[in-house]
Amino acid sequence: MTKQETITKLLKIEELYHSGKLGEVTHEVYPKLEKNERLNYLYFTLAPAINFQRDSKRMWQSAFETFMDPETTFVFDPLITKNKSRKDIQSALVKHRLALLTEKHTDIWIKISNKLASEYAGDPANLIEANRSDVPTIIEYLRVNKTDFPYLNGPKMSNYWLYILHQFTDVKLKNIQDISIIPDTHIKKASVILGLTKSNTATPEEVELVWKNLLEDTEYMPMQFHAPMWRWSKNKFEPNLEQLTS
Repeated sequence: MTKQETITKLLKIEELYHSGKLGEVTHEVYPKLEKNERLNYLYFTLAPAINFQRDSKRMWQSAFETFMDPETTFVFDPLITKNKSRKDIQSALVKHRLALLTEKHTDIWIKISNKLASEYAGDPANLIEANRSDVPTIIEYLRVNKTDFPYLNGPKMSNYWLYILHQFTDVKLKNIQDISIIPDTHIKKASVILGLTKSNTATPEEVELVWKNLLEDTEYMPMQFHAPMWRWSKNKFEPNLEQLTS
């Protein structure tokens, strides 16, 4: 397919997605907080950090239940968790199955929370502002400080985090076109179907690059196609490419 033919198909898939014809438009479940609230930023920072190798929809449901439970909601506030024991934090994360890998997920949660508490007054918005609200600068900061931001620092999770913040908070990011498509399993599969990559073994960096190159010098951004591609994959790539041209 030519570049324009591929983009035409992408736009058709995006249209189907937004019309609900590929399934539910959003699966994130979240409390009713103001977009600019510190806890809203924290909810959409800490939960995404452990959203890997698991059912994303169930993860968000667990995050919501943990937040709404008076006994466990404290885990979303680094200014509180910094004074809590690991045992207390782990118990709260496990109660509603937010932490499935009990040790690893707890470690990730605590490390990110401690960094936010110690340097950013427990507010991810301060981290964003300290990095000029600039997407490449933020991603580079996470990469350099990977010990303090486990999993959130990688090419997949860092872009996913910024994408989620863009969707659900009032963050005003500069160079949002540099938020890549999130190169998860579904995006890798869709990239193969579209002929952008040759196999599902392509690295996250390779997937990012082909999408960036495809949409370069167009009015479209990679991140806008993440949810449609994800849902198209979950829908077993129906309608297929041939049907998309008819």
